[in-house]
Amino acid sequence: MLAPSTVERSRPDQELACQLPLDGWPEAVFEGSFTFDGGTLVVDGHPVLRAGSRADLERGVETILVPGGHRLAMRLVPEGQGVGVAVAVTVDGEAALRRDRLRARPTRSAWIHALLALGGSFAGFAASWLYLQRSELLHDAWALKMGNHMAGWHLLLTFSLFPASIRGGRTGIRVVQWVSGLFFAIHVGIAIANVGASDPVDALEGAIAFLNALSGALFLATVVYGNRAWRDMDPVLALREGRARRRRALTTACAAARWLATACA
Repeated sequence: MLAPSTVERSRPDQELACQLPLDGWPEAVFEGSFTFDGGTLVVDGHPVLRAGSRADLERGVETILVPGGHRLAMRLVPEGQGVGVAVAVTVDGEAALRRDRLRARPTRSAWIHALLALGGSFAGFAASWLYLQRSELLHDAWALKMGNHMAGWHLLLTFSLFPASIRGGRTGIRVVQWVSGLFFAIHVGIAIANVGASDPVDALEGAIAFLNALSGALFLATVVYGNRAWRDMDPVLALREGRARRRRALTTACAAARWLATACA
């Protein structure tokens, strides 16, 4: 859209990214201080609009995008019931979308990632049940403690990892990957400890080893496949493909944009 600038710019205190309501949803970044003492709007790496002071920013500044002839404006407006301020950016009166308020709808890869994590949790939960059976058969206090701990942890994982992967966006997927990596290591260790057991009285060791190995394998798959799910949940890509949703806070941004468009008219 615009050629990148070759002028060296100092590093701003803050950068606020948004997507402009134009073909392809190009990126615009507001660069300025935390106190909003002026600032620059950069589109596709090229500075296109500047406010020299906070007063200029409060009054609002605008320019015409070339090529295209679209009117680009930015202004400092109240946000959060007047307790804060934000930079509202519009193109021909239509609000730009803040990137941090975009969320991609769950993709197929996100669902697969969530199901892998759920499967790992279920397998671990089943292993905990076998530990409880072992404690009854052998009157083993350690097996009882192990079964209770595993049941508690995997009950928590069952009700947390699945929704985190589906509803947590890219951050949730990364959290699920980290947790799954930890439990992969735990279950592999437990499986190894139960392989080749020599106690003829304990008939459950083989099944316990299998379920822990299965749980570890599913958690490992969750870690690896999570990278695919994370890529697919890119909110900007989702916006361009028409599968993004907007956080409720965007209502405030749209109202501010309408106010800006009226003030600059």
